[in-house]
Amino acid sequence: MKPLVLFSLIMACSLFLGSEAPAFAEQPVLTNEEQPTIQVIVQTSTWKTRGRLLYDVEGSILKKLSLAGFQAVHDAKKPHQYQLVVQYEEERGAQYGVELWGTTINASFFFRGAGMEEPLTWEIRETSNNTVSGPAPYLDALLKFETHPHYFFLGSMLQKMSKGVGSQPSALTQAVTEFVLVVYPTIAEAAKQDGVRVQDHFMENSQRVYQEVALQRALNELVHQDIPDEELVPIAERLLDSADPHSRIRAVQILGGTQNAALREKINKLATDDPYRAVRQAAKQFAPL
Repeated sequence: MKPLVLFSLIMACSLFLGSEAPAFAEQPVLTNEEQPTIQVIVQTSTWKTRGRLLYDVEGSILKKLSLAGFQAVHDAKKPHQYQLVVQYEEERGAQYGVELWGTTINASFFFRGAGMEEPLTWEIRETSNNTVSGPAPYLDALLKFETHPHYFFLGSMLQKMSKGVGSQPSALTQAVTEFVLVVYPTIAEAAKQDGVRVQDHFMENSQRVYQEVALQRALNELVHQDIPDEELVPIAERLLDSADPHSRIRAVQILGGTQNAALREKINKLATDDPYRAVRQAAKQFAPL
């Protein structure tokens, strides 16, 4: 079965069966007494027939917040420390055939609360593509939305913002740094573990697919935003030693131009010793002749 077709099936199952697995922890880290309270307002609309969403965006958001240690407050009259307002809109996209249309997802986020100097806002816009071998247009748009760094890492980013991080790039950088430490053990760490490893836990469910794509997109965005090397290098250096070959390839691409002698030595070692041919080839592009 082709990977994209398999991914489409995984995505469909996660949408209708609610099988998405958490990325950070099975239970909130804090007790109810310690959890910061947050009021969540989600406004949705869709161009679909009957105006009913197939995707439970509010449920997805609440799960992310819970795993990040927030306690959602549903009654607006009850006191709360933070407020998150999300406007999620599915609009009709390009026409692909007779009565066949794509979907464009527009989402805006507004976050404010105790200790924050000013509210933080951002927007996400994802448009579906019509591909023969890939997922259906609507699922394609949802895939892009689910793996957008500012949505996939939403809970962790809000947690950082609530603790004084005043910009999205910094919040995303800290969220990704924490993520790779938890989800991507180094080869040495993985070898010491007994039984089911963290990366194995995610291998056969939709979240495993999501996290691979989301991490790649997050790294691309951090590079594009010119994050300082002192913040980006620790992430990439960790991934150079990752048990995941795809992560090692992306780390090589990020650190290929570094002049750090220790990192250059690691890249050169991957070029000759890595068990995966694709990783060796990627490292050889930056290894000295």
